Amino acid sequence: MVLTKRIKRIHFVGIGGSGVSSLARLMLAMGYEVTGSDISLSEVTDELRQAGAIIFEGHDARQVRRADLVIISTAIPQDNVEVTEAKAQGLPVLTRIDFLSYLAQRKFSISVSGSHGKSTTSAMIAVIFYYADMDPTIVLGGRVKHLFGSSRLGRSDYFICEGDESNNSMLRFAPRLAVVTNIDDDHLDFHKSLGNLKSSFLNFLNNPNPEGVCVFCTDDPVLRSLAPEITKPRLTYAISEDADLRAENLDLHPEYSRFTVVHRDGSALGEITLRIPGIHNVRNALAAVAVSQHCGIDFGKTAFALENFPGVARRFDRVLDREDILIIDDYAHHPTEIKALLDTVKNFGRRRLRVAFQPHRYTRSQRLAAKFPPAFTAADEVILSDIYSALEEPIEGISTEYLYSFFEREFKPGKVKVILKLPEILTYFRKTLQSGDIIVTVGAGDIFHVAYELADYLKERKMPLKSKMRKKGNGDGEPTPAELFAEHKT
Repeated sequence: MVLTKRIKRIHFVGIGGSGVSSLARLMLAMGYEVTGSDISLSEVTDELRQAGAIIFEGHDARQVRRADLVIISTAIPQDNVEVTEAKAQGLPVLTRIDFLSYLAQRKFSISVSGSHGKSTTSAMIAVIFYYADMDPTIVLGGRVKHLFGSSRLGRSDYFICEGDESNNSMLRFAPRLAVVTNIDDDHLDFHKSLGNLKSSFLNFLNNPNPEGVCVFCTDDPVLRSLAPEITKPRLTYAISEDADLRAENLDLHPEYSRFTVVHRDGSALGEITLRIPGIHNVRNALAAVAVSQHCGIDFGKTAFALENFPGVARRFDRVLDREDILIIDDYAHHPTEIKALLDTVKNFGRRRLRVAFQPHRYTRSQRLAAKFPPAFTAADEVILSDIYSALEEPIEGISTEYLYSFFEREFKPGKVKVILKLPEILTYFRKTLQSGDIIVTVGAGDIFHVAYELADYLKERKMPLKSKMRKKGNGDGEPTPAELFAEHKT
């Protein structure tokens, strides 16, 4: 037992992280006293403070002395002063994953993993259960926009969460429903080989829960190759025909996606409409439909929930959407994700697709350097920023300039630029914007600041969406959109 009666106060080390902050919110909802520390404060820590948590900036041994239980982020080293002090006091110290798996194993847990799409898929499942009045407990890695954020305390037996494959922490879970979206060559710095990564996912799908069922996508060639080794009862989904549930009559519009869900026996369950575009989101939605069908949720309720699914923060965020310019921010950081994102955006049919990309981690930049350039084929311009380390130590010779050498071989001169600092990227965009541009900021670091600050700049300029005035200006001393963009045209 972890949450015994004597546990009153829980301290979170690294409370500003997405996974740890979700658990902190859940503990607040359960009535525990919550304290936490992080090296720097953020919007996340501000929200937790408003919800009732005591937040400390920086790490100090004194901050754990009144705690009964300490939860640490996976990014926190064991020699952290708060971790050391907690152990010296004899306090129970658990990683975020250990604590999450403890909570999940006591419920009918639904755990979603996969190289890409797990945050969106788990969020879709959570929203379906929420709208279907299944009253689930939810702990996600991303924030569901406009609804319950990244966590929610429910009173039913359902527990929905993500399983992280980056360090095999998904294997701490033995869920009733194990969902895998796809398998790609990511996090091989930990797994060492694609074979090891495949074995980890196979162990997750064949987890020891005696009542476990696995759900996976047979469009994915790696998952399809593992199918003969899966021993658990299964429920498959795909756009192809070889699946229990598949999508037919696809209508992939820049503003939405629509498709019909068809059972293996040929019967149509009904139509799904998504507000979020992209064929990858059709697959994510199919996974959510498969889970909801297994749990007996009426298809009409599922369709209603998915039509009203608001999306996950930093996944295709339309920061500014106007006739003269569109600004999108997205968390994509792997070549497969970036290609899916940019292929979707290109369908918008506007003038120029301009992408600012912040590479994430030195290990990923080293291993996937040759795969990044083809992912940007749809872009008209690519700007490479400095690598976001995510607390990794630098690797000698691995830099943005190293990545640029691969882009240089792929594209004609002028398409790709190196602008290392985010403020300088913002300045460059401000000076070179043209009416009709699509600006996309891409990466799992802090590149999103460029998108939001650029949007704020344009809002401050009070640019009208459209002007039909033939005279210079709009008659009130304000320039028209074309004139304003012309001021910065190179």
